[in-house]
Amino acid sequence: MRKLTVAQPEAVETLFDKLRIRGKENPDWQRLIRATGRAHERFQQVRTPDDRGFYHGLLTGYAVALKALQGKITGSAPRRVT
Repeated sequence: MRKLTVAQPEAVETLFDKLRIRGKENPDWQRLIRATGRAHERFQQVRTPDDRGFYHGLLTGYAVALKALQGKITGSAPRRVT
């Protein structure tokens, strides 16, 4: 597995593909998927490293939101109430 860096086009494409696939599994997430699509389009349009880094960060945030919706983000183990 190759390590990808922030704002590297291959990293953004990989992230966007994962988001798109996961979004198809749950139609309730369409707003998040549309927002992700807009950020992806803008990422492709901008040319400066700072702008590309911004949109890469935005897409990463959307990926985290999607993981949270899937219930795959966990904090510490839940405490038992006795």
